[in-house]
This record gives sequence, structure tokens and C-alpha cells, in this order.
Amino acid sequence: MTLLTAEEKKLLTRAANLMDELLETLEVMHDKELVEDLRVALREVEEDKTRPLDELIRELNLEEEI
Repeated sequence: MTLLTAEEKKLLTRAANLMDELLETLEVMHDKELVEDLRVALREVEEDKTRPLDELIRELNLEEEI
């Protein structure tokens, strides 16, 4: 006997994943240092102070490891 349909199982899985994401978001929001680091990073993106990841990998000589 099946208690849940496939669709219900799918919905429960999605709900559980959303709850995990919400908990992670709350953890980040409570870490003031991390929130500030994120603000700085977003500002740097807006100011075009970023560069492609492959450029950084080459600069650090990590091509063989990645």
C-alpha cells in the first residue's frame, strides 16, 4: 500500500529542499562579517573590479589541479 503519490513525494522533497535553503539563508544573515563580505563583493562586481575565473586559475598556476 502506498501512502503518498509520486507527485506528493516530489512536493515534499521540494518543500524539504526549500526549508534547507531557508535555514542556510538565516545562518548567513546572522553572520555579520559574512554579510559585509558579500556587500563588498557585490560592490566590486558593480564597479567592474572582477576578472574571469580562468584568468585567476592561470595566474595561480592551478591549471593542472582544476
